Amino acid sequence: MAQIYAQDIPYKKEEHFSLRVQLEFKSRPPADAEQVKVLETLAEYQKRTATTPLPYLYLYLTFTHLEPMEVRFSVAKGGKGFMNKKAELNKEVKLDLGFTDDIKDRTADHEYVITLFNEDKKPVSRIVIFFTESGDYLVNGVKRGRI
Repeated sequence: MAQIYAQDIPYKKEEHFSLRVQLEFKSRPPADAEQVKVLETLAEYQKRTATTPLPYLYLYLTFTHLEPMEVRFSVAKGGKGFMNKKAELNKEVKLDLGFTDDIKDRTADHEYVITLFNEDKKPVSRIVIFFTESGDYLVNGVKRGRI
């Protein structure tokens, strides 16, 4: 049996899905200010204990066209799957990505791979969402904006 590598799975056509970005402002959960982290810089301590609302990112994925063989999809972050669902036309799927500062600083996941599968659980197509350290937002290698 031939090995299938992620780069061998074709990208889903851009016109067959939509991604909507939503930013909200949220405060971080309270950190333990009594805790001391020896290797933490002052800036990292201030970031960890700040109560100021920060931009928080959600993505909404909608499949506007599905090939007959695209029946399920999975979402992976950090190389591990965390969502596996039936692929449905025009149904919005909410992806909670976290604080934008954490995505840029690489303390939160910065790459998401949505893979569509056929009935036999073989990958058919994929969508790769990637955030650079400067905040550029790329979908299948094409820059879509900045967070």
